[in-house]
Parts: sequence; structure tokens; C-alpha cells
Amino acid sequence: MDTTAATDPLLLPEASCLLHIGPPKTGTTSLQAAFWAAREAALAQGVRYAGWSRHTGEAVTAVARFTPVPGVDEPPTIRLWRDLANEVRRAREPRVVLSSEFFSYATDAAARRIVGDLEPARAHVVVTLRPLARILPSAWQQYVKNGLRIGYDAWLEAMLNGSPDGVTPLFWQQERHDALVARWAGVVGAGRVTVVVADDRDHGWLLRTFERLTGLREGTLTRVADLANRSLTRAEVEAIRALNERARAEGFTPLRIDRIVRADAARYLMTRVPDPAEPRISTPQWALDRAGEIAREMVAGIATSGVRVVGDLAALTSVPESRPEPGPEADAPLSPEIAAWLAMGMYRAGHRSLDVDLDRVAATRLASALVRRVRRAATRRLRMLRH
Repeated sequence: MDTTAATDPLLLPEASCLLHIGPPKTGTTSLQAAFWAAREAALAQGVRYAGWSRHTGEAVTAVARFTPVPGVDEPPTIRLWRDLANEVRRAREPRVVLSSEFFSYATDAAARRIVGDLEPARAHVVVTLRPLARILPSAWQQYVKNGLRIGYDAWLEAMLNGSPDGVTPLFWQQERHDALVARWAGVVGAGRVTVVVADDRDHGWLLRTFERLTGLREGTLTRVADLANRSLTRAEVEAIRALNERARAEGFTPLRIDRIVRADAARYLMTRVPDPAEPRISTPQWALDRAGEIAREMVAGIATSGVRVVGDLAALTSVPESRPEPGPEADAPLSPEIAAWLAMGMYRAGHRSLDVDLDRVAATRLASALVRRVRRAATRRLRMLRH
């Protein structure tokens, strides 16, 4: 370790476990990919990236105990978490990094168990944050990939002005950032919590900050290209939402929908490289303004919490100007190309499955329904142009 790192005020003490809790959509995937790719180089510098894969989400889910979706999520065995915690406790490297956005699901009781299992004297919690206004479209599209059927405007209304119960109730468990920080500070103490404000203008800044926190040489962590985690276009996310609707109408169980739509069709669609001109998800101005109001409340709470802040806390209150695309969200063009990508994803999954015939029939039924919807939408547009 070089001498500049040893005197860096951000550097965590030796024997620390850096517990990165997310929340989602704050650069977590990029950080985890960078640490996983550099795990051998980091280990040689005295930093262990704990876990047996880039993101040991199942182990964290087992201890965070957020409510699984009935018929879809099977609670992972707690043995996975015990194995992960044992690795952290037995590590002899000066610093250990454990990263999962699923930690942000944890209740007070779960957070206390997590810290207790990792040894309280070692735990230092790091929270990465981005402006709420920029998280909203990413969060909604993730929920759609997980089976959500309601449109963006209706979802925004429920999250920002109504009640999330029955829609996506866990959203505010993670994204009420002042409460998230307070929850973990109540377990480890404010002096053992660091809030890192991501800079959307400099994607390398987050990696350099974590290098400083852990004492890694600058440049050890580098960005890893990951198309599987790219943002969806407006047409793509509406196509997946239409697929969710048709799957439910066809009588598919939640488990079957999750398997075919999220794990197969949507995952394959994410490997598509969209045209840069394709419209993206646009958040209406009223929702951006409301998100700014909530963000100001959260920033005020964090500023008085006593935790360490790295970056510009005021940046979390930024509200971009809405750039709405023409036409209502229901008229987002479902192109035959996108329908073909979804259908191919389902076919490839069915072809690999041991239950080949059943999955192939399922893929055919859903793909046919989606293509019919594309044709109807195209016919409506042609009629409008003629008149």
C-alpha cells in the first residue's frame, strides 16, 4: 500500500468490513462488477471481496428476510448467509468488502443480526446515493421486468402521491434514504456510516472513492461493460409490460411468468443494442418536482444525522427538466423487431429447458399474443394517418 493511501482521511481502519448496502440503482452493479473483476489484484493489496460470485444476493436475501413474492421467490437457505459471514470473520486481510443492494431491504432487527454476524467492531456501513428523480424510471423498469403490469404514470402516482401498498411496497424501504441511513446508523453508530453521493457526470468517481475507502491503488477498479444491466428504451419496457399482461390473461402462474418473462425473454432482450434515437422513459415534470421535494426532506435528515458524507449532498436534490415524448405511454411503439427479440428469448429458454414441450408452447402462445398486439397498434396508427 502506498503512503498516500495510508494517510488518506477516507481510508477505513485495518480489520474493517466495508458493508456496502446500496440501495439499488446507485451504481451497485458497476461496483460489484469492478470488484469481482479485480478481486485477485485487490487481494494482493490486502482487500478481500467477499463472496463466491459478483453478487451473493441469495445469501443476503436469506438474512435480510424481505417478503418474497408468493409462488415466485423461494426463500434461500440461511446457510448461504452463514457461509458468507464465516468468510468475512475468518478473513485475515486488512480490509474486507461485502456489497449487496439487498442489504437495504433489512429491517432494524435484520440489520442488527447482519452486523452481529459480521462482528460489530469491524462493520463500517457505506451507502451510495443518487438523486431520487433519476432513480424513478430505473426502478419502475426493474419492477416491470419482475412482473409489474401498471404503467409508469400510475406507478408514479402511487409512489409519490398515494400508497405503495399492493403495488411495490418495498420501494420506500430502500429509497427513503434518510430513514435508510438512520436505520443502519442506529445499529453501528453514526461514526461508522459513510454516505457516498454518486456523480452522474463522472462514472469513475465512485470507483476511485471505494479505492480510497479500502486503500487500493488508483486504477485497480475499472468499469466493466455490462449490457445485461443497461436501461430499457420506452418501447422495450412497454413490450415487457404487455407480455406481463398477456401472460396473466393467459392464466400463467407467477412462477411461470417470472421464469419466462423476466429470466428468459427480458434477459435476452437486454442483450439487444438499441438505436440511440429510440425514445427513453420520460418522467413527467410533476413527478420530478415531487421527487425533488422528498429529496430535500431526505437530505435535511442525512445532514443532521452525524454520518460522514463524501460528495455533494445537495446534488441529491437536483431536478432535471422533463423531456416528454409525443403521445401517451400506451401508444409507445411495439416494433416487430422488439417482439421478435422477446419471442426468441422465450424460444431459446424453452429449447434449453428439460420441460421443452411445455416451455415451447408457453413461448409460442405469449409470442403470438405480443405479435397480435403489435399488429393492432400498427393498424391503429395507419388509420390515424389516413384521417
